[in-house]
Amino acid sequence: MIVLVLHIFTPHIEAIKADGATEALINSICIENEDYGFCNKIIHEKLKVPTATIKELTSLIIYTTMDHANDTYIFIDNILREWPVPKETTGLKTCHEVYNRETNSFLEIRFLFSKGEYGRMGEAILSTAKILEDCRGDFLIPPYKEPLIEKKRVMRILITMSAVSGHMIKNEKASLISSVVTAQFFNI
Repeated sequence: MIVLVLHIFTPHIEAIKADGATEALINSICIENEDYGFCNKIIHEKLKVPTATIKELTSLIIYTTMDHANDTYIFIDNILREWPVPKETTGLKTCHEVYNRETNSFLEIRFLFSKGEYGRMGEAILSTAKILEDCRGDFLIPPYKEPLIEKKRVMRILITMSAVSGHMIKNEKASLISSVVTAQFFNI
């Protein structure tokens, strides 16, 4: 009975089935990523309609990336309020600042995107990959094992998704042949 009640009251996120052209765009973005399945899942969960252009997908990705950076910033903020060990506090404060800068950068990226300044947008996305490197993330903070490792991995994936879709818009191409974008971001 309890399981049934939980099932009824738990919100379920159902992925939208994208049409052929939209699915091809999603595949072009995700094939460039370190975790194709995760990339594909994120886009499908956020997709509201079955048909989307590369600009609509890029907008969705930019908003998702900005939300993740902000959520991670708040997560670190909460840990800093509770964590008394100075050794970890220094690293956490560095990561706190990193995710604050990431959030602000993606606010700027969103603005550049809205103005159609795709070249500048691409440069700004490149800078976010470099910002992320400053957060070590392998802290042992009870009750978490390493709370920022997975958040940093997700951020790296979202930045790559932003870079690839932004590159596709800038170059007016619906797909990429090889990892022309990702290699320059994360030394892949």
